Amino acid sequence: PSTRPQPPDIGSCVFRAMASVAAASALRRLAAPRPAASLFRGFATTLKTKSAPPETPLMHYTATQQATSSINHRIFYVNVVAMVLVVDLGSSMLDV
Repeated sequence: PSTRPQPPDIGSCVFRAMASVAAASALRRLAAPRPAASLFRGFATTLKTKSAPPETPLMHYTATQQATSSINHRIFYVNVVAMVLVVDLGSSMLDV
């Protein structure tokens, strides 16, 4: 029985080729000189607009009477739904 060399597996050939391409790409990216100042100069200013609209930070927020009434109105309906669920579940468990 003679031992002939086996042909290389196609999967391993493809994997090796992809690995070498990725390594070459990474080396090119690392070798390219880039000044640090130019990286941050255009950050968030490429569209010549502000990155976010100015808003009141929560630590400086003072609720108006209308906002407080709106919040209380919403919480009231959450409480009504919760009470209906409690009564419905309680009556179904107690069979009253």
